[in-house]
Amino acid sequence: MIQSTYLQYGLAGAILLDLTISDRIETDGTKLSLKRSRPTTDPLLQEVTAMLAQSPTTRKTGYWIRKLGARYNKYLMQLLKGLADKRLLRIEEKKFLGLIPYRKSYLLESYTRTNLVRQLKNEIMAYRGVPGENLPLALLVAACRMQRIVTYDRDELKQVKSQLKLMAREHPVSDAVAQTINQVQAAVIASITVAVAASTSGRH
Repeated sequence: MIQSTYLQYGLAGAILLDLTISDRIETDGTKLSLKRSRPTTDPLLQEVTAMLAQSPTTRKTGYWIRKLGARYNKYLMQLLKGLADKRLLRIEEKKFLGLIPYRKSYLLESYTRTNLVRQLKNEIMAYRGVPGENLPLALLVAACRMQRIVTYDRDELKQVKSQLKLMAREHPVSDAVAQTINQVQAAVIASITVAVAASTSGRH
């Protein structure tokens, strides 16, 4: 349903959004920096906060989006294993043609996911000028072109896209969230541009 490039940088953006919303990172308008705050118990967030802490200098949001995006496969597996530990999905080890190993995940409990999607959809559709608590997540969905996760219906999809544009225009989010969303979009566009250029060059 979603192109891999959008997932790659969307996941990086989601990690930074999580740290932003939990008040663990801040911005000076351009660069992100780690705040002094309570430690997190999440292994993935622990790894990312340690990376931020060990950086010799504060860096731009785009830098961190690209750096985290480069570790997409590792972070995705960490997230999937965390969901498996909670018995929300099952991970199976398989081999393509009996030789090449790969993993597949299967949803075991659909209620949690369905309920989360329903809450997000209702908040977007019911928007009438007052943003809900899921505004950052909604904007990340828009940045990654994941609207089809919210609804399959063609008419609803048009409304969802329109509502998301309105929400972004009327209610600017915090600097750190806005930077994250913008840099996710920039990273996706840059990645697609490079891929298209490489494909064109290969054909010539």
